[in-house]
Amino acid sequence: MSFVPRVVLHVGLPKTGTTYLQGLLADHRDRLRDAGVLYPFVGPGAMFRGAVEVRGSHAKFGLTAGEVAGKWAAVCDRALAHDGVAVISHEVLAGATTEQVRAALAPLAGAEVHVVVTARDLGRQATAHWQEEVKLGATWSFADFERDQLRADTGPDEGPDAGGVRPHFWHAQDFADCLRRWSVAVPAGRAHLAVGPAPGAGPEVLWQRFAEACGFDPDVLDGRTAPVNPSLGTAEVALLRAVNAALADRVDRATYLRVVKRGYAEGELAARPGPRPRAPYELGGLLRAVTARWLDEVRAAGHPVHGDPADLAPVVGAPEDPGPDDATPAEDPAQVVQTLLSRG
Repeated sequence: MSFVPRVVLHVGLPKTGTTYLQGLLADHRDRLRDAGVLYPFVGPGAMFRGAVEVRGSHAKFGLTAGEVAGKWAAVCDRALAHDGVAVISHEVLAGATTEQVRAALAPLAGAEVHVVVTARDLGRQATAHWQEEVKLGATWSFADFERDQLRADTGPDEGPDAGGVRPHFWHAQDFADCLRRWSVAVPAGRAHLAVGPAPGAGPEVLWQRFAEACGFDPDVLDGRTAPVNPSLGTAEVALLRAVNAALADRVDRATYLRVVKRGYAEGELAARPGPRPRAPYELGGLLRAVTARWLDEVRAAGHPVHGDPADLAPVVGAPEDPGPDDATPAEDPAQVVQTLLSRG
């Protein structure tokens, strides 16, 4: 190989516009390739399964070890064969331990590897993370989530690398710690933070910042052409929590993910209009302090930042706003469960 491939690993974070970015990359593979940018394709779902293989989390996603074996190496091989910029993207990679990071980077030896971490303000991330857990089967109220996750952070020194278990929200959303873990085998200047835009900005702003971090011209695509992943309304989250409680263990994991998460929650419920939950006003102080600390860590480490760090100011509700739990299901959960069971 007479060239040194540039491989960009976009590792998340979850709920930071990853579905939007991956949609753009996948829908415009040919145009990107003409511009020297490869989004590797080695089979349906291969990038997701490769990320799951890196994390060893196949059971969580209803897969067997055999269904993910060899997928990461196959994606890496395809990237290494490209003379230009290759982008591998999946948010499952964000939570990798340093040992998993080193294993993931091993097949890319000889390449110029860059890591991109996308981040969004912690106010919107809190409600997005909560409802994602509900879409995966949880029955927590936001108050439960706040008590057991948001106000129970042990810090990265007690996380997986230290043999401990950090609350999942903080492990998944700590962009400073994610950059630290993913830069164990790449120079700090090659681990990038791409800042998600503040509310009201068009999605193309995220695309522009992401492309800049990856090292290619964002104008190769129109960032307004991909759909944004819809979220659930407050009433819809309440209904799904009740449905999950009524379902209990009546369906296996694979069926739940197919019928309830993808078909019902992300299909039917996400399409319904209505107010979206906002993090309670009382969380603002905690989230602002954490954000400031993480940004200080990123600057001190010398990681390039793409976009305005001020856009990470946490978005929370006003003091008089209803809380995420202030809603009741608009339908009978038992009837919904019967309908969903008939689809299984």
